[in-house]
Amino acid sequence: MKIDLNANFRSRHEVLDGTNYIFKQIMGEKVGEIDYDEAASLKPAAPYPAQDTPITVAVLHATEEEEVDEEIEELRTSQREARYIISQIQQLMNREQLVYDAFKKDEHGNPVSRPIEYSDIVILMRSMTWSADFVEEFKLAGIPLYAELSRGYFDAIEVMVMMNTLKVIDNPYQDIPLASVLRAPFIGLTENELAEIRLADRKASFYDALKSFVGQGQVMRTKAAEKLQRFLLLLEDWRNLARRGSLADLIWKVYLDTNYYEMVGAMANGKQRQANLRALHDRAIAYEKTAFRGLFRFLRFIDRMRLRGDDLGTAKAIGQSENVVRIMTIHSSKGLEFPYVFAAGMGRPFNRMDFNQSYLFDPVFGLAVKMIDPEKRIEYTSLPYLAMKEKKMLEMKAEEMRVLYVAMTRAKEKLYLVGSVKEWESAQEKWQDAQLLALGDPLPEHQRAKASNYFDWIGPAIARHPDYLADVEERERTASPDHSRFKIEIVDCQDMTVAVEEHEVLPTPVTEENQFFSTLIHQRLDYRYPFETSTRKKSKTSVSEMKRLKLLEDQAEPEMIFEPVKEKVEVTQGPRPTFMQEQTNMSGTEKGTAVHAVMEHVPQQGFETVEEIEVFLQTLVKRQLLTKEEAQVVEPQDLLTFFASPTGQEFKSAPILKRELPFTRAIVDEDGDAQIVQGIIDCLYQTTSGEWVLLDYKTDRLTATMRTTEGLEAELRRRYSIQLNTYKQAVEEILDIQITRAMIYAFAAHHGFEV
Repeated sequence: MKIDLNANFRSRHEVLDGTNYIFKQIMGEKVGEIDYDEAASLKPAAPYPAQDTPITVAVLHATEEEEVDEEIEELRTSQREARYIISQIQQLMNREQLVYDAFKKDEHGNPVSRPIEYSDIVILMRSMTWSADFVEEFKLAGIPLYAELSRGYFDAIEVMVMMNTLKVIDNPYQDIPLASVLRAPFIGLTENELAEIRLADRKASFYDALKSFVGQGQVMRTKAAEKLQRFLLLLEDWRNLARRGSLADLIWKVYLDTNYYEMVGAMANGKQRQANLRALHDRAIAYEKTAFRGLFRFLRFIDRMRLRGDDLGTAKAIGQSENVVRIMTIHSSKGLEFPYVFAAGMGRPFNRMDFNQSYLFDPVFGLAVKMIDPEKRIEYTSLPYLAMKEKKMLEMKAEEMRVLYVAMTRAKEKLYLVGSVKEWESAQEKWQDAQLLALGDPLPEHQRAKASNYFDWIGPAIARHPDYLADVEERERTASPDHSRFKIEIVDCQDMTVAVEEHEVLPTPVTEENQFFSTLIHQRLDYRYPFETSTRKKSKTSVSEMKRLKLLEDQAEPEMIFEPVKEKVEVTQGPRPTFMQEQTNMSGTEKGTAVHAVMEHVPQQGFETVEEIEVFLQTLVKRQLLTKEEAQVVEPQDLLTFFASPTGQEFKSAPILKRELPFTRAIVDEDGDAQIVQGIIDCLYQTTSGEWVLLDYKTDRLTATMRTTEGLEAELRRRYSIQLNTYKQAVEEILDIQITRAMIYAFAAHHGFEV
C-alpha cells in the first residue's frame, strides 16, 4: 500500500514547481526507483502571494590553482559555505524579510505576514561532520545557532584555558600550559613580557624563570610584575585547595578568583561559552562521584580520552525552541517544514565507504567477495563482486535521491541549494551538455547513474532552464515549461577568505533615537556610586580594630615583594611542634589578659604586703577566675607599685569606681557615615575633687625606644591615643559627664601618665 502526500504541502507553489522541474528530469525507475510523472508531482495547499526566484542555487568555487591538502581543502569548503549562508541570513534580517504564517489569517482569509526571525531558518546537511565549523563561523558572526554536536568541547578556547589552568595547578613545571595561562585574559601578559621572563633564566624551566624574574627587585615596578605577583598568590592558594579540597570546589574558586566566567560571557557567543564552563564544573562533580578522586587523576582521565580520539559535545546554552538558527541532518527533518531552508553540501561526494570493503552483502543475492591471491597478496575484483557493487551503487544513489527530495521539500517560502565545486569551468561544461536534450525530457540514465554528488543531478537539470541562460534576450524568449523560477549564483570564494566578523558590522545611521539610547547607555555604564567609600567600611567594629588599622596607616608598611632566590639555602632545624613542647611560657596577650582580670577584681583599698597579694591570687584561682599559669605570671610587686603610685592613690580614694565598663555607640566619620563601635573601658573613677578620670592598663613589653620616660610616653601615645580618645568620647556622650583626664598606666615601667 502506498500513501501519497504530494498534495499535502504548505509550501509556496514556486518552491514546489522548482522541485517538480528538477525531479521530473532526474528521477526514473532505474535510478530513482519510481517515475516522477504528473501524478507524483507536488501540489501546493497554501495560497501564498507570488514571490520571485523562490529557489536559489549557489555554486561556490575557488580560483586558486595551487594544490592543497585534502583536509585543509575540506575545511575551507565548510567555512566558505558557512560564510555564504551567514551573508544571506544577514541580508534577510537587515531588510526584515516578511514571513507568512499559514495558521493565522486576516479578515479576508489571507496569511498574515511578520518580519523574519532566526527561528524561521534551518540549515540541512547530509551529515553533521561540518557542524563544528558552522558553529564557529556563526559564533564569529554573532548569529545564534543550535546544533546537536557530539564533538568540539575540548577544542573550545574557554575550556582549553581552564584545562591548562588545572594542569598548572597540578604541576607548574609545564611550560606550554603555563604560557597559555599567563597569556589568558585574567593574567594578561603580552608576548614581550613572556620573552622577558624567559630571558631571566634561559636554561631553566619556564616556572623557574618566572620565579627568577619576580625575584629581581627592580622588576617590581613593572606592570608585568604586578600581574605575576597576583598570579603567584592565587596559584599558591589554588594548589593548597587542590591538595585538601574537592575538584569541583577548586574549579569554581578559579572562576571566582579570576572572573573568567564573567569575561567569557562578554565575548561573542558568551552564553555558549559560559555553558561550557558550567559543564566542566558539572563533569568534575560527576567524576568525583566515582571511585576516583583528585586533580591529577582527572587530568589523566581527560588526556587518555583525547588520546583515544574521544570528545564531548559542547554544552547546550540555548534550546532549539528559542529564537535561533537550527542546523540538522536531512533525515531528522523528515515531516517538518520551515519558512527558509539552506541545504548545504550539495557538492560533497556521496559516502562510498561501504564499497571499499573486501565483501558486499545483499539480502536477495547473498555474499560477494573479492578474489585474493595468497602468494602474491594481491586482491582482485571478482565478477560477482562487480555485479553486486553495481546493484548496491544504484540503490545507494536511489536513496540519495530520496534524501535530496526530502531536503528540497522542507522549505515553505524559499530554498537555497548551496554547494562547492573545485573547477567551475569543468563543471559548467558537464552541466551544459544537457542543453543538447529537448526541454523537459529527463536526463539520460547513464548520466544520472554516474552522479557523485547532488550537484551532478541539480546542475544538468537547471542548465536547460531559462533562468540559467546568460543571454537576457534568449532568457526572455524561452518560456519556463511549468512556471518554475530559479536564481543561479556563481560565487567566487576569494572574497570569503577573510573572517566574517571583519566585514559583517554595518554602519548604524545616526538618528535622534540612536543618539538618545547611546547617551543613556553611556550614563548607565559610566555611572559611579556616589558613596563608594562607604561600601568599603564596616558597619560594626571594635576599638581594638580601629587601633590596629590606625597603626598600619602610621607604620606605612612597604608593599609585599618577593625576595630574590638565593643560590645557597641554609637548612636549620625548626622548633618542635606545639603538642611536643611543655607549655611553660605565656604570650604577651595572655599575660595582659591575666593582669586585666586581676585588676577587675582587686579590692579598691589595695594591698600592704606581697603576702596579701599572693593570697588574693590563690583566691581568684579557687574561684576559677584565673588559672594557675595566669596567677604565676602576675607579679605581686607590680600591684604594690601601682597602689603606691599617684594613680593608685586616686584609685583607692575614689568615691565612684567603675571597672570593665562595656559600651556601644555610633561614631560618625568625616564622610557622614555612622559606624557602630564596641569596647570595654578598663577603669573609670571620680576623684575626691569631683574630676572624672579614665584609666587604661597596659602590659606592653619595653623596647629600646621605651627605656626613657619620654620615649615610653611617646610610644604609648602613638599606639593608644585613638583608643583612649574613642573611650573618652563614648563615656562623655553616654553618661553625660566631662572626662578631665585620660590616663595610661604601664605596669612594665611602673609609670602612669596622661594622654
